[in-house]
Amino acid sequence: MSTELIAAVRDRRTEEVRRLLAAGADPSTRDSASGLTVLMIAAGQADPVTTGVLIDAGADVHTTDTRAGATALHKACQGGDLKVAQLLVEAGAFVDAVSPTTGHTALMDALWYKYPDLVEYLLERGAGLKLHTHYGFSMEEHFAYELNVNTFGKDKLLRAEQLLKERREHDASAVEAQPLMAAVAAGDTDKARELIAAGAEVDARAPMLNGFNDAHTPLLVASRDGHAEIVRLLLAAGADINAVEPCFGAVPLHKAVYNGHAGITADLVAHDGIDLNFQGATNGYSPLHDALWHGYADCVAALLDAGARLDLVGHDGKTPLDLAVEVFGEEDPTTRRIAALAAA
Repeated sequence: MSTELIAAVRDRRTEEVRRLLAAGADPSTRDSASGLTVLMIAAGQADPVTTGVLIDAGADVHTTDTRAGATALHKACQGGDLKVAQLLVEAGAFVDAVSPTTGHTALMDALWYKYPDLVEYLLERGAGLKLHTHYGFSMEEHFAYELNVNTFGKDKLLRAEQLLKERREHDASAVEAQPLMAAVAAGDTDKARELIAAGAEVDARAPMLNGFNDAHTPLLVASRDGHAEIVRLLLAAGADINAVEPCFGAVPLHKAVYNGHAGITADLVAHDGIDLNFQGATNGYSPLHDALWHGYADCVAALLDAGARLDLVGHDGKTPLDLAVEVFGEEDPTTRRIAALAAA
């Protein structure tokens, strides 16, 4: 049935694709010859109808091909159909997924294949501008090279160049529009207090600039950087104590314990609504895992006092007790306390 499905997708016979899927064909079937999944084939062929059918049937939008490591979104940017790209992103495809061979993101491919409408869409979705290829070019150098070597489709490249310029200007304006984030990043407590009192949006997200603060709220940054008084000001102003940043999938409590800020940890765990046990997307670690991993016994104590769970397992299969033994040793008071609580 897999051979039939591959053939039907390649031939754009969408109704036959529907029939095969209904009969039990795997929507993530892979063609061994090309290394592409059927979703990648449909996306690369600029076939939005078949793409949608496969996604609705559960096709994996995150998997990569076996030759270049590209995703279906990369293939969509080679095929040039905006609707296909939209379907994939709306289904959860990572906009900045990087091919392990070229280092290309989908945006780089959209530029390379001269599809300014796709460039515009990906920029609107926050595609990064400061990434590098694996052959040594920044994205800007990559595009400059393309402008230099191409004669066909120059008008499309120039339109893409204008879109990139507009995005840079937008990013600069977004930074200027967030003085509270600037004050927090600088550790300027007086300025932060002034801005909060004047009604600054305490949960505004920093723009995506391929930097350390991308899509962070002020509370995430203050918790990470150890600005204790600013943390208290933000909490009093109603900042989201469980805001998740998209890079590591961490919350403010992760940021505090990871960096050993015991006072901030104590303030956070005492606050109403705190999720003590949020597990980050990168490694499945809870704040307790992070505190143990980095050896901050005072942060561990604050989490245990607040009732942090001891049964959660990270992506490496480790519980807090496993990490305590590994970091502190079996006879350390921190380890012994965790072992006693886990056995209770």
